Amino acid sequence: MFAPITRSMTFTLGLCSAALSPDLLAETAPDQEPSHTLELGATNVTAQGLGSTTENTESYTTGAMSTATRLNLSIKETPQSVSVVTRQQMDDFKLGTLSEAMSQTTGVVVQHNDSDRVSYSSRGYSINNFQIDGMLNTFSYMKSDSDTIIYDRIEVVRGATGLTTGAGDPSATINMVRKRPTAQWEAQTGVSGGSYDDYYSYVDVGGPLAFDGRLRGRGVLAYRDSGSYRDKYALQREVGYGILEADLTDDTVLAVGYDYQNKQVQGTSWGTVPYWNADGSKANLGRSTNMATPWSSWPLKDKTAFATLDQQLGAGWHLKAAYTHRESDTDGKIYYGGGGFPEADRSGMIANVSHMVGTQKMKAYDFNVSGPYSLLGREHEMMIGYGEAERIEDNPYTVDGPRSPDYEKVPDWKYMGGIPKFPDTVTGLKGSDESTRQKAGYLATRLTLTDDLHAVLGSRYGTWEISRKANQYDGNLQLTGVESTSQKHNDMWTPYAGLLYDITPEYTAYVSYTDIFKPQDERDSNHNYLEPVVGSNYELGLKGSLLEERLNLATAVFWSKQDNVAELDDSVPPDPVTGEEFFKSGGKGNKVQGFEAEVSGEVMAGWNMTAGYTYTHSANGEKQRNNTNQPLNMFRFSTAYRLPGDWQALTVGGAVNWQSDVYRAARRPVGRGADGEIITASTHIRQEAYTVVKLMSRYAFDQHLSASLNVDNLFDKKYYDNVGFYNGVYWGDPRTVTLSLDWKL
Repeated sequence: MFAPITRSMTFTLGLCSAALSPDLLAETAPDQEPSHTLELGATNVTAQGLGSTTENTESYTTGAMSTATRLNLSIKETPQSVSVVTRQQMDDFKLGTLSEAMSQTTGVVVQHNDSDRVSYSSRGYSINNFQIDGMLNTFSYMKSDSDTIIYDRIEVVRGATGLTTGAGDPSATINMVRKRPTAQWEAQTGVSGGSYDDYYSYVDVGGPLAFDGRLRGRGVLAYRDSGSYRDKYALQREVGYGILEADLTDDTVLAVGYDYQNKQVQGTSWGTVPYWNADGSKANLGRSTNMATPWSSWPLKDKTAFATLDQQLGAGWHLKAAYTHRESDTDGKIYYGGGGFPEADRSGMIANVSHMVGTQKMKAYDFNVSGPYSLLGREHEMMIGYGEAERIEDNPYTVDGPRSPDYEKVPDWKYMGGIPKFPDTVTGLKGSDESTRQKAGYLATRLTLTDDLHAVLGSRYGTWEISRKANQYDGNLQLTGVESTSQKHNDMWTPYAGLLYDITPEYTAYVSYTDIFKPQDERDSNHNYLEPVVGSNYELGLKGSLLEERLNLATAVFWSKQDNVAELDDSVPPDPVTGEEFFKSGGKGNKVQGFEAEVSGEVMAGWNMTAGYTYTHSANGEKQRNNTNQPLNMFRFSTAYRLPGDWQALTVGGAVNWQSDVYRAARRPVGRGADGEIITASTHIRQEAYTVVKLMSRYAFDQHLSASLNVDNLFDKKYYDNVGFYNGVYWGDPRTVTLSLDWKL
């Protein structure tokens, strides 16, 4: 691995109007002397528009994607709201993690529960559907917040995608698409250094290996060594990725690969920072506050092997088969003062203590055939397939060692270096295990009803089951009981329908519908699984594709109705042994309605932009707003412009993230009982509307070497990233400055 250098709504519509103006549409490449060092590669940008690969296109959009339906469609042809974070945008703004990429994505809310757990939500609900290269990821959540260096792009489809994920979740699906080998030799490497001792280095090499280019390969290595604005916290992450791609015949392409991410952390928190003192006053604790011991750690090691086969069958038909095996291991001890209220002498906090140890294994395979067919004198497309996925989680049984009765009571939350690591023994016995299995067949077709009218129809039919067992032992490690919970759903049918009408060659109106049937793996405080989420999801929109598909416009209204949506039960603490969080049902009649608008791509030669506005209103069955910890209004804007003429070596840009206020109920101290116990009352914690600004600049010394300067949170805005989660708040990142040096072949 590479060692570090050192240790230690109006505005959006206006943008749409500007993009549609005749003067702008008429402008293509300005008259100027051609550049021999910075011109776009002609192999990726063609008169027919962009392809699916975004690398080396210098674009903020893609020409094709398949996350919503598995059909290879353009964004305009997809009857749902779609956003794409391309390789160029990730490079421009140094979006090195999935969370950083999602924080600049239209309609996605990013919130941290603590230092190492992050949640994503869209359209009022948590995002639980993740894919890698279109393959369903059955892990409960992306704990690792993976490094993006191995991805070509990240596609986000908002709304239900039951056709491809097996569960009709109306929030969104995030699909991370890996880089592939290149036809010609390419190499790039870089180093960067930033605020709070954040150092990063990488190397990325790929190209033909043998047999006249019929065997190609690519390898990526990266290393991050970072401190933090939070006291005691530090992170090291190793990343490795390798892929081989072979043309076995003129019609057969086989690819095998492996990726690896190993995250080690110190000073891990497990919860938020207290908002109130024990006397009911605001604690006003600073951004650097971290009530963790220096040895507190929740590491994670991810290892994934995968293989794909693409076979041309003739007459435009082809078969795709894919297999993925992923394993995730963790073994760390956490001690964090996540409960209670600070007293004047800095006591009063109660620690969340746990040994996080266990393994998750996932395997999934999928195959489908697709191609064109004729019916009633017109050409159509069809895709039919079958897939299975399984996740198994094993946690060993641990025996606590001797420790003080007051071990969880934090004597002084500011000085925790003297708290010893708790002793325990990891036995060879099974403590608990959980398995999730699903299998389904699916079918989708794109019908050309007339020259201008198209329909996308699909259906998925299958089964889903989950089971969990927790073993109980006596002092002699003899099994005394087993707690079991399970649920199974057969004959799950998820229909999908979309209708598109081409108003002009550039603009398409659409409407789409899908059922919502989502089994849940969340459990209540009695350890019973919640009932499945059921409901319906609708979307009506208008899309445009301009400038040879290099610029995409989209507006949409959406609404959905759901029953039994899981809500985190803040009144119940996590399980002290396993760390499991408990949930409750949101009841019947939950409704979400909203509006979105987005512009993405090349507005004019050398000028890339993505801008999106989202309004989302969520209400429960009593017509009271819920999910108030997520904003009603949100605006995301990113742009980069390569200057013309003598200044063309310089690219400048910026990003603006704005959101309206959020709030959530928590418990505030209002007095003490006769025994001195703190009495609390329900009170809202609120974060007012705020704006965060970023700047970027890059100077190309020649066609190989460039230097970049990125400033995040330019005005050092203080804001809460999350409010009310387990009675506290989580601070957003302060201003950071990063200087990077990149070289490419």
